[in-house]
Amino acid sequence: MAPPAPWPPSYGAARGWFRQALPAALPAWQGARLEARPLVADTSLTVDWAVAAPSQTPARLLVLITGLHGIEGVVGTFVLRLFVEEYLPRLDPASTGLLLVHALNPWGMHHRRKVNAGNVDLNRNFLPPAEPYDPEFNGDYELLRDFLGPRRPLEAPPLSAARFLLCLARAMGRHGAPVIQRAALRGQYGDPQGMYFGGAGLAEESRLLIELLQSVVPAFASATLLDIHSGFGPARQMSLVHSTREPRPVDELRRRFGYPHVLKSDDRDFYAMRGDMIDSLYGRAGKDWPGTRFYASAFEFGTLGHSTLALARSLRAMVHENQAHHHGARTRSAMRWARREFEALYVPRHPEWWRAARESARRAFDGILGAEGFLSP
Repeated sequence: MAPPAPWPPSYGAARGWFRQALPAALPAWQGARLEARPLVADTSLTVDWAVAAPSQTPARLLVLITGLHGIEGVVGTFVLRLFVEEYLPRLDPASTGLLLVHALNPWGMHHRRKVNAGNVDLNRNFLPPAEPYDPEFNGDYELLRDFLGPRRPLEAPPLSAARFLLCLARAMGRHGAPVIQRAALRGQYGDPQGMYFGGAGLAEESRLLIELLQSVVPAFASATLLDIHSGFGPARQMSLVHSTREPRPVDELRRRFGYPHVLKSDDRDFYAMRGDMIDSLYGRAGKDWPGTRFYASAFEFGTLGHSTLALARSLRAMVHENQAHHHGARTRSAMRWARREFEALYVPRHPEWWRAARESARRAFDGILGAEGFLSP
């Protein structure tokens, strides 16, 4: 089993494990295959996936996605390895189909960024075909653009930290926490070098995922999709985050899955966003897969915590990483500090965190796979 440590250490190691482990893990599925597609931006990087059809009745499909937010693919691969080693042998190949996607955003995972090579946050990129990528969508971001997207080199750590706190206090006093949250997290389409940029059109990684799902999902009576993330929520706690389009209330989902930390992606429980992948897929399900019962959730592994200080540190890490990437840093120590803080937000270094993550993932897999009929009673 994957050790309670930040395994794997790199995109290359994770891809190597996936390419070696999956063919060996799927002999019971006839016609199972491992496929890959190189990125246009860098053909040395690939999105890899394993797809397997059931040998008899296509009753249920399980989709696991990692690395939509590149750097979060480290935790995603850890969870995927847990699934392959402990849960895959328990599934019925006669009635169960699989689509396992490794590193949907390989450029981001390789370069330890959330975004793709075009600075696009893929979880703000999945807009319905009729909706525009409107540069004026997020007026709150424009209001706080100088704070959230400073266009200057990052200063040395003490000065940059002090400047951030001063700007945050000023923004809190003038606009309040809800405006800052909407500005920072909702997504924006007007600043290509800014945080949570949703792009100017559907990214190649997003298009690939939609193509894969369109080719696989309609054959099944039900489909369960699990998307693995890290960074938000209470430290050492994994939350199941659902679309507001999921019709069942959170209390019912808690009971059904036997998992206590269940949220919906709104400003009360989590935070609202535009272009969210799971939201988009719920919208497609009734139209494109009318014969398939569709359920999706995100595994969100909390890292720094959700206290006021932790949230401020998380925002600072995001702002400074983006600033240093696009505009550089005045000192090497500033660049190293920005990178270290960003890594801490998405890839914790404490073995205790990884042990807690493993147990949370097990509990969620037990609950969801059991309730959705993948595991025998």
